Amino acid sequence: MSYPIPSKCPTCEGKLNVTELKCNNCQTKISGDFYLDELFQLNYEQQQFLKIFIKTRGNIKNMEKELEMSYPTVRNKLNELIKTLGYEDDFVEEEQQEKRREILDLLEAGEIEAVEAAQKLKEI
Repeated sequence: MSYPIPSKCPTCEGKLNVTELKCNNCQTKISGDFYLDELFQLNYEQQQFLKIFIKTRGNIKNMEKELEMSYPTVRNKLNELIKTLGYEDDFVEEEQQEKRREILDLLEAGEIEAVEAAQKLKEI
């Protein structure tokens, strides 16, 4: 019986390395110290989220529907995934720009007042 690869050590939550691979066809075994790619460091929930991200071609509105989650929840999960993969610093500025655009869109649509928009922009 096959099991999914654990994303972390169950004892100390450290990174895991694979030390043996086996062919199910001929039973050949390969021993060594093999590292797991960053994608294997994702937990099950993050792996499923990534699959849906790929399936929806990264369209967050489609992800909202697929996952039955709000836009902020999807964004937070995506940010968590980015951080887990070690890319957080690359996207901090982009995320701030997106938040600014969202606030300005709300202001333009008349959903918030200028004073509220100014306060929200200061908080970023």
